[in-house]
Amino acid sequence: MIKIFVPLGTQKFPFERIIRALNSLIEKNLYKEDEILMQSMLFPITPQFKHVNMIANKDFNCYMSKAEIIITHSGVNSIISAMSLNKPLIICPRLKKFGEHVDNHQDEIATLMQDKYNVLVCRDMKDLEDLIIKAPKHAYKPWSSNKEELINTIKKLII
Repeated sequence: MIKIFVPLGTQKFPFERIIRALNSLIEKNLYKEDEILMQSMLFPITPQFKHVNMIANKDFNCYMSKAEIIITHSGVNSIISAMSLNKPLIICPRLKKFGEHVDNHQDEIATLMQDKYNVLVCRDMKDLEDLIIKAPKHAYKPWSSNKEELINTIKKLII
């Protein structure tokens, strides 16, 4: 059974730091290799846990709903999906200084989500293990879509 689901999107950048941190959980016997599933397009080092390149949308939704904890990069779809399900969530932004992205927009997204919704953010992977322990008890502000407000604003503009 998947306990931790780690969707990392379709980025063509390595995210070695997160793989090393998750491998450490396996090495410490905190999780079994079949209890972590990572989806990523690139594996610069070999994960010691289950990993795939792509996941069909229906499988993505299934893993999101069944996982105990979601650990994701600052992918807005993954963040909103986890928050919509009220799942324990840890955001691990890809950082430019490690060659994980071309800029720090993921850190900016993580900061916004941390400030606005009180989500847990892991910038230093040495903190990941503690955040995993904290996540199930951590309450972040519920996700609320501003869809209705957006529709009303558009209606005012066109009427």
